[in-house]
Amino acid sequence: MNVWITGASKGIGKAIAEESLREGHKVAASARDRALLDSISVDTAHSDSLFRVPLDVSSFQNVNDAAQLINEKLGSIDVLINNAGVTKFKPIPDTSIDEFNEIIDVNLKGVVYGVKAVLPHMEKQKNGWIINIISVTVNKIFTNSGAYAASKAGVLALTNVLREEVRDQGIKVTSIVPGATYTEMWPKGIREKYGERMMSPDDVAKLVVSMLHTPEKIMLEEITLRPQSGDL
Repeated sequence: MNVWITGASKGIGKAIAEESLREGHKVAASARDRALLDSISVDTAHSDSLFRVPLDVSSFQNVNDAAQLINEKLGSIDVLINNAGVTKFKPIPDTSIDEFNEIIDVNLKGVVYGVKAVLPHMEKQKNGWIINIISVTVNKIFTNSGAYAASKAGVLALTNVLREEVRDQGIKVTSIVPGATYTEMWPKGIREKYGERMMSPDDVAKLVVSMLHTPEKIMLEEITLRPQSGDL
């Protein structure tokens, strides 16, 4: 399969890119920082299967241009994994309007832009898969994460509606709802305190990539992943 992953330069996105390559998929990896994209590990046997595409998902023009470029390079986008995300760990009263806007632009609008960019091709071929990496904040209250939780709740609602709108066209739409995962998105102090309890990006990536072998007639609608020991 040809897999396009946003936010692929670190954390869960990078792990998904590397696992997809190991499993023999062709990967278009996107992120804002080209230098970090270059850090994606790929062995010689799969070096021709990785296509790096610098991208700011908060711009629809950039996302649409990237989708066209990937389609030309790979021939199709079979799977879109919307993973790019940002946050600020602040109480709502202390979160500035600019910070709210950035979080919504990347986490929610970025997903909308990705969906709009790939759907015409998927609808034409009557096949495709959109996987949105969301967050357990849609199900559990975490203080100092109001803007982030709002953006992810928006993605969950969007995903649920989209699934029903495109189901009869052969397009799969899945929500992945991970709990605490050891990535740089968490402050260093939190990682030092709770790191042993967190899931690893590699573990999440293995689950996501293994889904791609799901039988054609099965729709995986929503998968929640939590650390064995529970939420932080």
